[in-house]
Amino acid sequence: MSKTGDHDGASSGAPAARPAVDIVRTAVSRWTLAAAELPRWIWPAAAALVAVVIVVAAVGGLSRAEASPTELGPDDEARTSMYAITVLDAEFTTEVESERLEAKPGEKFLVMTTRMENLSDAPIPVGTTGADRVSAGLVNTDTPLLELKGVTATDSVDVWRADGSSGDVILQPGVPSQVTFAWTVPEDAFPDGAVSLDVHEVEVKRGRVVISSRVITWYPAALSARITVTAQEAP
Repeated sequence: MSKTGDHDGASSGAPAARPAVDIVRTAVSRWTLAAAELPRWIWPAAAALVAVVIVVAAVGGLSRAEASPTELGPDDEARTSMYAITVLDAEFTTEVESERLEAKPGEKFLVMTTRMENLSDAPIPVGTTGADRVSAGLVNTDTPLLELKGVTATDSVDVWRADGSSGDVILQPGVPSQVTFAWTVPEDAFPDGAVSLDVHEVEVKRGRVVISSRVITWYPAALSARITVTAQEAP
């Protein structure tokens, strides 16, 4: 009795599949032949190019370029696309009587008086995270727009208006205001009195899941300016 159909699951008329190893060998052989046909003068040039790339990479030439911040001093304005700040004065102290602040042992306050201006079209908070629908993050965030260079504050930054008015510090658009910051820093920080404030450009993102699609959040972008002043010891 004759048998019909496939034997061992394979069709008798179908071509056998090529093993993967044969495909790889064929591809390598073709690349080898193509390389062999290249003019000999190309090989030294290619080797030189590879050497240059290796050297450039070793010295960091292939890494993303970081813009150097504008170096400023006291009374110089650092101006970004969304806000401007000028450091007017800075001093070290262990207490701020008007704000009922007293430093812990081993710590001190760096009190910095500034002039700030909100260049955006909506009110922004300075010491808190949000005002209305804008979250500016100037200080008191993991990634602040304003931060001291070379030292990490040991506590949240206290912020108040220099005119003594109470309440959260909110900057209205286009209205310059004197704002005072008090960073809590280690007692041995800034031994020479030189203090640098890093000022970041702003990246604006709109919308926040669940809360509101109209929420505006500021994030630090490139370092825009570095303001260096000499802080005096309070009498």
